[in-house]
Amino acid sequence: MAFCSFSKDNDGNSFVTLENKFITKYLPEADGFAVKVYLYGLYLCKNGNDDFSLNAMAEVLKTSPDKIVEAFDFWEDYDLVDIISKSPFTVQYLPVKSALGRPKKVHYEQYADFNKELQRKLQTVGKFVSAGDYRKYMRFLEENPIQPQALLLIVEYCINKQGETISPSYIFNKAKKLLKNGCSTYEQVEKELSSFNANEGALVAVFAALGGYQKQPDEGDYSLYRKWTETLGFSKDAVLAAAKHCKKGNATALDFLLEDLYEKGKTDAAALENYLVERETLSNWTFRIARKLGVKVSNPDTYIDEYVEKWFTYGYEDASLLDVALYCLKTDRGSFDCMHTVVEKLFAAGIVAQEDVKAFLKERTNEWKLFEKIREICGNVRKSTMNVSMIRTWKDWTFNDEMILAAATRSAGSANPIPYMNKILAEWKKENIFSIKDIPQNGASFAAANNEKTAVSPTVQAINAKADRERHYALLREKAVVNADKMIAKANKNTLFKDVSAKLASMEITLAKAEVFEPSKLPTLLEEKKRLWEKRKAILAEMGIREEELLPQYTCKKCNDTGFLPNGKSCDCYHK
Repeated sequence: MAFCSFSKDNDGNSFVTLENKFITKYLPEADGFAVKVYLYGLYLCKNGNDDFSLNAMAEVLKTSPDKIVEAFDFWEDYDLVDIISKSPFTVQYLPVKSALGRPKKVHYEQYADFNKELQRKLQTVGKFVSAGDYRKYMRFLEENPIQPQALLLIVEYCINKQGETISPSYIFNKAKKLLKNGCSTYEQVEKELSSFNANEGALVAVFAALGGYQKQPDEGDYSLYRKWTETLGFSKDAVLAAAKHCKKGNATALDFLLEDLYEKGKTDAAALENYLVERETLSNWTFRIARKLGVKVSNPDTYIDEYVEKWFTYGYEDASLLDVALYCLKTDRGSFDCMHTVVEKLFAAGIVAQEDVKAFLKERTNEWKLFEKIREICGNVRKSTMNVSMIRTWKDWTFNDEMILAAATRSAGSANPIPYMNKILAEWKKENIFSIKDIPQNGASFAAANNEKTAVSPTVQAINAKADRERHYALLREKAVVNADKMIAKANKNTLFKDVSAKLASMEITLAKAEVFEPSKLPTLLEEKKRLWEKRKAILAEMGIREEELLPQYTCKKCNDTGFLPNGKSCDCYHK
């Protein structure tokens, strides 16, 4: 699109046509430069080309692009042009005869004193007020309910803030914000600006306390400061103290912190400072506890409120809490929730002093170490708090570690070693056997002990026999499963076999859905399944693997090496 053009309602000719209405109604309202811009733009509508730009027009008229834009803004207010694009700057001329009206006539003469004082103030920072700028200021006064002296006061305030970079738009924005707050008279504006000036030093100090928060206070900051000091009731010292403890270092974060402190009733500077120092200490210890637990914490506040503050209130020392955290990590309970359970149990038992906590944790740690040894011997033992607690019971029965491990050795291979250990140790307790030397056959296996008349009581002999049988079947099943796993791993090395097996697995789900929702597809799907199975068999045959080898091959086909038939009766092999 050309830089300037006629609208579709405006006919162009080989000469520039200027309507009389423009001369009689609009020309008297404009200065010579605005008329010059309008006329040259009118000429470009007919005689310009697409390459002619705003900068080119500025060069022809020996002015700046900004001045031309300013002039077109003026004519747009009169509905004589339409600025349809800012970048690239594009103007469309509208017919004068269809203009909707004109802006309210400004009586410039009544603003003579205002203009004189405005020029004087701006010249103090090397700014000269142009005719176009004068019109902007006077139009602002005409269109907004603000006293001229109040606007001059705003100009002076803005000059102090911006210096030589000040612009009319900055002044108007400031004035509009004050108007929005109900400030239109000189007295109202003076009161509001004096509040800004009075609080400026305090805000600068707050920003400095936030640490590296470099900015000049603006209206939003002043509004926040009034909220903190007037609405929430914080003193200047209290706001400053809170800023020093604000981690994120900006006004928004400080606002959140002060609102939180207000809700907690911490508005006094001394009380606020003590609270924040205590909170910071709790925060540091929360991070240290989290590291011991192996937990990543980004915001400590939740953990402080839920756990840490309560633990310190109970009277636990920081070193004790770190010891508990490390104990929880070593015993697979590495979370704040699990640690809280441990601390609650300690507190319920009256274990608070540091030396008592250490003794308790040492005892429990030794129990876990002993439990690990039991697991090494028995293998099939689940690591749980319940199972570990049995060690405490056996200790209460006055059995030492050596006797407990002896019972574990006799329970190895059992499907449930801990219950068998309970039975063995209970029998030993009944027989008053509390040392290795008193155990029949001095620690021989149950199988050997069962062959001796003086070995142990019939109850223990029965336990021993059952344990031997279960260990026998467990080994058979394990061998069958391991062999099948080896064959599956071997077959899966063939990527084609692995792909076909995966398709067959997903086929089962597809068939189930089709059976319910799309029965018509079943024949096709079943045919595809048959084709995949044949392909799988062919691949296995090439590798020299039989299909049945991929499943556990149990010694006894009747009970699958469990000793019991599906109906619950013992298998023939069980009696053998």
